[in-house]
Amino acid sequence: MTRPAVYQTPAGIVDAVHGYVSCLNGRLPYNDERSGGRSPGISACIHRGSRGTVRFFRLVWRGTRDLFDQMLPFALYSILWWICVLLIVPGPPATVALFFMCDPRRRISQPEFSDAVEIFKSAFLRSWKVALVTVPFVLILAWNLIFFSGTDHVLIALVPLWIIMLVILYIVMLFSFSVAALMESGPRNALRGSMYVLVSRPISGIALSLFLMVIGSVLAVMVLPMALLGPALLACIVNRFVLDGLHVPVIDPDSPTDERQDERERGLNPDPSFLSRLRGGKRAERSN
Repeated sequence: MTRPAVYQTPAGIVDAVHGYVSCLNGRLPYNDERSGGRSPGISACIHRGSRGTVRFFRLVWRGTRDLFDQMLPFALYSILWWICVLLIVPGPPATVALFFMCDPRRRISQPEFSDAVEIFKSAFLRSWKVALVTVPFVLILAWNLIFFSGTDHVLIALVPLWIIMLVILYIVMLFSFSVAALMESGPRNALRGSMYVLVSRPISGIALSLFLMVIGSVLAVMVLPMALLGPALLACIVNRFVLDGLHVPVIDPDSPTDERQDERERGLNPDPSFLSRLRGGKRAERSN
């Protein structure tokens, strides 16, 4: 099969790639105008960008809600995770077990502590394989930034490159542990899944990496929230992005049924507002 004439020249290839990258984070298909289709246009790209922004904050909110729905057990898992990380050897399997326990698909039937112990044992070897191909690179880049920043060393010119690499490898590491836990994948498939999620939505992935770095810094300053909620919050949010990137459906027990959603769309039996529910509760207390 021969390529269209427009793609046989370097300029055509560059224009096609540029047009694709400009709308890469959208879900609608990209068509090139000179290859017979219609260019998405600036307004379509802005629309897709707004959809990506809404999706980003929606997934962050859902991950945060997953944490607060089960705050007590997740706080316990976070404390145990810190202990395992300080002991180093059980750190990677504890990370996989934490992501497994924070799976939003298990909100209906929350796994017990024995399930965490079982996944800790079964994932010991493969979790260390995932850690060995991701964690050292993140630590080396972080150490280089700390050591060479503010110095006159010749390698100071590489600091911007190190920052970009750190942002990308940090989210790849988190995605890999999440895929290893949610899909019970080995190290190779975990890396493939993490790269797929990142490449399919690069803007959301990089924004999530920066967002988690900022949230982690804020929680680290407050110490106690970081110790009790930091690891579980990070796992909940990352799991939401991984499942959405892999197109895995997540059943929300709080969402309305199809019949109730149809009634809402038709304007039948509207839900009472917060103030009306609050007034109704006060009236019931007075009547009792």
